[in-house]
Amino acid sequence: MTSFLKTALVSAALSLLSAAASASNNPAGTLQVTLDDPVWQVMLNNNAIAQRTAAILPNEQSFARQLQPLLQQKNYQAIAELFRQRPLADDSTALQVLRGQVLLSLNRYDEAAKALQAALGKQPDLALAHQALSLVRMQQQQYALARPHLVAAINLGVADAQVYGQLAYINLKTAQPASAVAGYQQALLLEPDNSQWQQGLLYALIQSQAWSQAQAMLEQLLQQQPDNKALWLQRSQLALSQGNSTQALSSIEVALRLGEHAADNLLLAAQLHFNSGSAERGASLLQQAVKAKPDSQHWHTPLLQAASYLAYQQQWPALRSLLKQGSLPTQQLPVKQQAQLALVRAQLASADNQPKQALTELQQAVALDPLSGEALLTLAQWYENRGNIELASISYSRAATIKEVQIPALQAQAQLEINRQQYQSALRLLQQVLQVAPQRQDIADNIRSLQQLVRQQRSGGA
Repeated sequence: MTSFLKTALVSAALSLLSAAASASNNPAGTLQVTLDDPVWQVMLNNNAIAQRTAAILPNEQSFARQLQPLLQQKNYQAIAELFRQRPLADDSTALQVLRGQVLLSLNRYDEAAKALQAALGKQPDLALAHQALSLVRMQQQQYALARPHLVAAINLGVADAQVYGQLAYINLKTAQPASAVAGYQQALLLEPDNSQWQQGLLYALIQSQAWSQAQAMLEQLLQQQPDNKALWLQRSQLALSQGNSTQALSSIEVALRLGEHAADNLLLAAQLHFNSGSAERGASLLQQAVKAKPDSQHWHTPLLQAASYLAYQQQWPALRSLLKQGSLPTQQLPVKQQAQLALVRAQLASADNQPKQALTELQQAVALDPLSGEALLTLAQWYENRGNIELASISYSRAATIKEVQIPALQAQAQLEINRQQYQSALRLLQQVLQVAPQRQDIADNIRSLQQLVRQQRSGGA
């Protein structure tokens, strides 16, 4: 392995390991752990928990009798059609609330909001209208608009578990996890066996970094639900947040066995395996992650990091498996990243004693990214190692025009000239290095030595 390529691979390997370490220190961005979509109950009645009661007017009794059997049958579509034939403004607050609840059940949120707002316009202290309208806003993901109606419902006497659960959920969605903890605890106090509140509380504890409380609750829930992959993912996230990569890896593996297949989680599992030395498993998971979401850009950098890491570690079987033809849609990579991957394939070809294939990959890397100093310098070294001095010199000269590799390219070309006893050419190249890096005392010493050799050449020629 040439020294420059080895340096590049070291850099990539360290990048991969630092990515896993970064994951350990950033629990919010490591695992794709989402709270299950909540299930809210819509109460279809016209009773109000408030100081004032919403009642059907006498002239609405016959209409109410039409609705009664439809309510019992839960035929909300038919009820909505009957309401459509009546002006909203003419209805009592009781019917306006019922209309809003029916439309909410049918996911007709804008119409539901209009009916409930009409009811609150007539009777601002109607708790059920506030509760239903908060649910409408939540379904529309307008959490800031939902919160005042939930608070109003609680102040007006609604104290059931769902209201506290809704408020906790809103606090989670608006980045207030500590407040969400209090809401879910209140909901669990009223319904201790409700899995929705349990999951919500655990999620809120993790988001608020209450690690010890979250750990205790998580272990208890896992005893009750050992096949719940979401809990195992949360256990992995919790372990990462505390720097316990071993437990994080074992937990995410359980989740994978239980059917977890989210691409981001597969990527993290792959990184953890690479970090722990399980190269074969890491390569396999990385392939699965790409196949799970081939159009995503999230796998681009991890793939390059992993490939470079495996090459540096000389894990050739794992690298060969990772890069086998047709296993990855590498054509989707940006051109520069395709060039970087070609460099890794060149290293693999060299390890497999396929010099012609290595040359093809290096030439492909340069063709893809002509300004890649890494590719040009590696290609030059390939030519030099096989005695093609002229092509090596040309490639070194091209690399020397690129700032990132200018100094190593000039040095390598100078050494090439020294090997050919072209001391005057080598001297000019090293003088260029000293102009770029005047602090390099070693270069200054080499220049003095070369100047002496040049004088000796001239005197010998004379």
